[in-house]
Amino acid sequence: MAGYDLLVRFWGVRGSHPVPGQSTLRYGGNTSCVEVRARDRILILDAGTGIINLGSQLTQETRNGPLDLTILFSHTHHDHIQGLPFFAPAYRPDCQLRLYGPRTLSEDLHQVLTHAMSPHYSPIGLDELKARIFSQNITENDVLVFDEGTPEPNVLREHEFKNDGRKQVVVRILRSYGHPKVGVFIFKVEVNGKSVVYATDTEGYVGADTRLIEFARGANLLIHDAQYTPEEYLDNGFPKQGFGHSTYEMAARVAREAQVENLVLFHHEPSHDDDKIADMVAKTRELFPNADAGTEGKEFTF
Repeated sequence: MAGYDLLVRFWGVRGSHPVPGQSTLRYGGNTSCVEVRARDRILILDAGTGIINLGSQLTQETRNGPLDLTILFSHTHHDHIQGLPFFAPAYRPDCQLRLYGPRTLSEDLHQVLTHAMSPHYSPIGLDELKARIFSQNITENDVLVFDEGTPEPNVLREHEFKNDGRKQVVVRILRSYGHPKVGVFIFKVEVNGKSVVYATDTEGYVGADTRLIEFARGANLLIHDAQYTPEEYLDNGFPKQGFGHSTYEMAARVAREAQVENLVLFHHEPSHDDDKIADMVAKTRELFPNADAGTEGKEFTF
């Protein structure tokens, strides 16, 4: 990967459900999926409908060779897993697919995904996919460490991990409790002193989310939930407080206090058209100038 250590590419940026149509062409209508290429690793953050187009792209890139992919699930609500049954690499026998995510209500990640792809909801089951699938529960106390030259990560406890200076790709985890019913994982991908933080489906706190601020401190890129405007969040007729999502003001405050380099507003409200999102970006830049909206196809390199 000449010239940079991290490439971040957006494939799905919406929350709740997909919104195709003329009013969402600028930013995109697919649900959550972000690709991170860290040196020679391909990490996929969530498997909303955006993963379908990513799968097509990966298929074109790797027609003549094997594929090793890691998917990190922030949580298992529909808009973060609904693209998995349509992810083309999952149907390739030469694909190794590693899945990591939280236990949900005492069920293993593998059980949850199996239920989601049961005959009630899916024409094909998880165990019918042709890829070699490995799944593992992880916790907020774990660190995923990809050593150079090894395809699979070591899953270590936080206190066991010692960065020995080798060319490692490291994934750290913070659990946010600001999302129903069991919270959500926030991921930080680090390599060679550079980092991206993926903080979707999290709601701000009074006085700001100090744990997230510390977790994201100095990151090159913070991807932060910003589903609502402040007015929508406190709407007397239908307030969104407690729904598990942030305003752009909350996102900007985290970015500012964590002193990150770039902020991307993410998990766009499905009722917001492109003009509404553009207006939110403009208002965010008054609070944190280096801000943008999650946009399908947009890339960052560091």
